Amino acid sequence: MLELVPTPLAELITRRIGAPTIGIGAGPECDGQVQVISDILGLYPDFVPRHTRLYAHVADTIRTVAADYLRDVQQGTFPAAEHGSNMDADLLVGLEP
Repeated sequence: MLELVPTPLAELITRRIGAPTIGIGAGPECDGQVQVISDILGLYPDFVPRHTRLYAHVADTIRTVAADYLRDVQQGTFPAAEHGSNMDADLLVGLEP
């Protein structure tokens, strides 16, 4: 893993070692690339690393979804009967307290 290694040095390392190199902010000459998912999805809107390409801004969407879920659970509207599974009630005979 070559993280934030200058591109010319990453290229030299990639050519000289016998193992594949994976770069994160080390340029296109590495054998593979990796990015941190929270960076490319914009989960931290106040910080985007220099070596990251932002593909989406989902932080606000995640906050909205989490708040909606919390509200539904607290209000008792989720989960509802349709979100569970049923079984043959006869299987519970004799197991009740």
